[in-house]
Amino acid sequence: MRLPTLFNALALLAIAAASAWVLPGAANAATPFARIDPAPFMLDPADSFQRYGSVIDELESSGKVRKAPTLSSALDGPQDFKPTWGLCHGTGITAGLDPTGFCWDARDDGWDTANWRPQGISGSWDAQPSGLWENRRITVASWHGIKDSDAFGRLTFVDFTSTGTLKFRDVLLVVPVRTATGVTFTTFNWNHADGVVWYGNTLLVANGGRLHAFRLTHLWAMDRSAEDIGLGPNGDQPASARWHRYALPMVGEYYPEYTPAPGSPYVGCSSITGVRPCMNSISLDRRGSARDSMVSAEFVGPNQAGGRAFRWPMDYTTALPALSADGKVHAEEAFTSPIWHMQGVASDGTNWFLSGTCAGGTGTCVHKAAANQAPSQKTRVYGGLENLSYQPVATGQAARLWGINEGNERFVFSIKVP
Repeated sequence: MRLPTLFNALALLAIAAASAWVLPGAANAATPFARIDPAPFMLDPADSFQRYGSVIDELESSGKVRKAPTLSSALDGPQDFKPTWGLCHGTGITAGLDPTGFCWDARDDGWDTANWRPQGISGSWDAQPSGLWENRRITVASWHGIKDSDAFGRLTFVDFTSTGTLKFRDVLLVVPVRTATGVTFTTFNWNHADGVVWYGNTLLVANGGRLHAFRLTHLWAMDRSAEDIGLGPNGDQPASARWHRYALPMVGEYYPEYTPAPGSPYVGCSSITGVRPCMNSISLDRRGSARDSMVSAEFVGPNQAGGRAFRWPMDYTTALPALSADGKVHAEEAFTSPIWHMQGVASDGTNWFLSGTCAGGTGTCVHKAAANQAPSQKTRVYGGLENLSYQPVATGQAARLWGINEGNERFVFSIKVP
């Protein structure tokens, strides 16, 4: 998602008058985070898991791709980049929220200089109820690139078990395909790689129009370091993933309500209105005794409000969104949000945390809302705040709210739940 733009004073007055969303302290006059009927909203995997799964099975059984033993083995390999623990840039975050986190390698630090745009945030706190994955504390971020393009998507895993020495791994997202010369994999080039959720072995990545699924059980180690992606033009070269040491192939995807017939044009999502919800920000909500769920929010432009937020059921036995008897995923809750330029969403089961334009009209902030109540602003975050993730209480861990920014002087932060 793009950085917020600055509005002039006249535009701000017009927007404020039209939206009725005002500064905290006048909540009785503000627009609520309002419930709407969730019944029309669904996600449909169609036959995508069968289609992609058959190609992956054939690739792996042929020996043309090599599976990594574990994510930990990938993280322990050569370190090409060096993120550092600690908020090395000014964050704007309220000191009372106890902000901590890490900064990226200098090559990923700036909007103007870096080739990739960070978007989503999740971690081992989502992957397992214990908050650990293979006995490690790990974050994962989603990125799109190069720069403002959607030509490629990647995930970055950062092991912060020892904050003194972070371990880092970029993984390129790819698509398994069947061609005239056989099976191979190719560029994930129609994806903005927005929000990400790590749930069990599954990584879910939103791109606006669709929700894509990847599995760590298919983490492929590359045997060739080259610019191309796949097995070469004739399908007979060692696997390459555009200089990345590892790649993750898509195992399935979910479409908003409409399932395209083979050969027909794809019908995309429609934010704010319509029954095909856009999947931009996503995060996991582990609610203890309640069923796990995923929440999502629609991105809206700098001068807009009204983006919708949804809650979707999750199935821990499959580590995927839960299917109903009709084979589709049905929304459990839906809301319309008054937050301008909404970029991120998280939930603790009752409260919702939303990122978007600050109440003054410039900058990006974390807002908190409950159903049918007006949001309140909790803290500013410098650098174009993107997605959020709620870390629940787990062994040795307090509840925290994580976030990621995409502008210059980038960082990943964790704060007390406001």
